[in-house]
Amino acid sequence: FLTAEGNLVAAAVKAIQKVTGIKTALSTSGGTSDGRFIAPTGAQVLELGPVNATIHQINECVSMDDINALEEIYFQMLVELLV
Repeated sequence: FLTAEGNLVAAAVKAIQKVTGIKTALSTSGGTSDGRFIAPTGAQVLELGPVNATIHQINECVSMDDINALEEIYFQMLVELLV
């Protein structure tokens, strides 16, 4: 699934660029998600998380720098959507 562009997607793209300096591209790559069941309802669906080279493996871990950046991205998204 790919959510049509809207306020949620725009806020995410803006927040990612503000926090990381990365101009992101929308993508449907990655694993399976429950978002595919929600998207047909017309709701905007966005999956956003840290890059994780060890996902679903022994000793799975995420960098604290990535967690901190993700926290700031979520915060900036809320500012964009609610202020």
